[in-house]
Amino acid sequence: MKYILVVFTFITSFLFSQEKIETIVDKPALPMGSQLDVDYVYQSQVIYPAIALKKNINQDIAIYFTVSANGTIKDIEFKQDYNEELKAEAKRLLRFFMFIPATIGNVNVSSKSFLMFKFNVDSYKKITKTRGFAIHKELSLFDTSFVVYSRADSSPEYYKGEEALGEFILSNLEYPDLAIRQNLQGTVILSFIVEPNGTLSNIVAEKEFNHLCTKEAIRIMRETKWKPGKKDGKLIRYKTKYPIVFNLNNTNKDNATSEQR
Repeated sequence: MKYILVVFTFITSFLFSQEKIETIVDKPALPMGSQLDVDYVYQSQVIYPAIALKKNINQDIAIYFTVSANGTIKDIEFKQDYNEELKAEAKRLLRFFMFIPATIGNVNVSSKSFLMFKFNVDSYKKITKTRGFAIHKELSLFDTSFVVYSRADSSPEYYKGEEALGEFILSNLEYPDLAIRQNLQGTVILSFIVEPNGTLSNIVAEKEFNHLCTKEAIRIMRETKWKPGKKDGKLIRYKTKYPIVFNLNNTNKDNATSEQR
């Protein structure tokens, strides 16, 4: 009888510990930065497998997974037969993304999600020409753990220096017309990850005052290139913040003050 009770208790605990996957939610799980970030990360990070590239293999690969209530990804699967090398690259690309979990009411829940990666040889050749490399010359120095750091031996910085970043933003910022007409001024604080190859991912507005200004802040930040952070001799993923100031007088130089640590 004692044995039966122990087994029953174990089974009951096991069943209750299983994560419930919701199929109907108020807001679905989404990658930070939306679809624009998905496209940007793909173009800046994809490394076409050599064999698939040589054989001119093109495939649109749908990768399915569960986004847990805490935003972690698990249960990765493919529901169709794809090229094995491209599947491996799709899994690697997925690791660049952080997710906002689905919600029911104001409660985070676990749910199914997917991303589509369009592997096309001709497009890849154009992408690598635009970004200037197919496989980064320092790829062997990359930290491949995908750990995101907030402290390191050296923090990332704009490739021309912090003062130049402020000047670049002031020179290229396109103040939304509606915000000008409404006399709107303020600061958008963006958080993002500087990847080992110096590009940005997971750009999110942590503080905003107008959605059009937020959109413009994200647009201009995506145009910047950075020197990545380093830890133990490896180029790492590093999360940092930067304020974009919208000032109608266009005389504010505070954009040159980053919140990097």
